[in-house]
Amino acid sequence: MRKLNTRLIALTLLIALSACASTPAALPADFPAGDAERGAALYGEVINGAPSCVSCHTLDGSALNGPSLQNYAARAGARVDGQSAEVYTYISLVQPAAHVVSGYANVMYSQYDQRLSAQQIADLMAYLLTL
Repeated sequence: MRKLNTRLIALTLLIALSACASTPAALPADFPAGDAERGAALYGEVINGAPSCVSCHTLDGSALNGPSLQNYAARAGARVDGQSAEVYTYISLVQPAAHVVSGYANVMYSQYDQRLSAQQIADLMAYLLTL
């Protein structure tokens, strides 16, 4: 019984520590420049099993499973005090649970950073920041 309690405590601690992973304050130093045109094409594609953005987000103001991305660029920089639109967008893609928009559940696919290349993420960001 004592062994089971110790394992449960260790598992709980591990889960708590992984949930507290820090969010980056800046883009990675070697992060590539994005191409908005390529990002626009990626927005509607399923890539390496990762769902397309269009499967949950609209561009016309209507909501699906996720909030609309209409006027995204204007709102992204104002979502988190002291966080640029670029950093907010990067975190939203690679650690979506860090930024859950009020009124929506934490259901965004969480493995884009494992399924998309850094270039693909940069391209999507470049596109989103034109909206």
